[in-house]
Parts: sequence; C-alpha cells; structure tokens
Amino acid sequence: MYTLIILNDTDKNRFSCVLWAREKKPDLPFGLWTIGDKRGIINSCMPKIGAVAVMNTGLPFGHLGIVQGFNDDIIIIHEANFKLGKITERSGTPAELKILGYFV
Repeated sequence: MYTLIILNDTDKNRFSCVLWAREKKPDLPFGLWTIGDKRGIINSCMPKIGAVAVMNTGLPFGHLGIVQGFNDDIIIIHEANFKLGKITERSGTPAELKILGYFV
C-alpha cells in the first residue's frame, strides 16, 4: 500500500493537479481535462526525476503528479488535490499509484 504525507495546504494551485504540475513543468501541454487527454501526453514508460506521472485515478479526469525520486519498484511523487485541496507526497509501486506512464 502506498504512503501519503501532507506537504502543504496553502499553495495557490492546491485544487488542480494540472495547474500545480504546469507550475513545476512549464512545457506541460494545455487541454488536459480528461484521462484520455492526459494519456495522450505520455511519452515514456520509465520514471525520471521531474517527469510528470500520469495516473488512472479521479475518473473521468485522471491525475498528474511530479516524480521526486525512485528506486527499484518504489516511486515518490508530489501532487496537488489527490487529497482535496492539499499538496501531498505519495510513494509506492507504479501499480499502487496507478501510474500509466510519464511526460518527460
């Protein structure tokens, strides 16, 4: 099971995973409304620090987070609004985090 840590509850983009991720990775494409839109930006199946993880959660919208670290099968991501209005850190396997792929 993944772990979750609350990092911040005052960030201006804490209610939008897309806006928060774009602040960290400005070249993130626009128009990321649905899980299908988010799947369309996947260009890697390998994690990389700073990459945007595309996750199959929060359907029909999907979810984004930023890779902070990884080793073996464990990936650490930071994300906005996985927990309503919070910036959180989660770590777990790609399957536990429901990661579909990455935008690098």
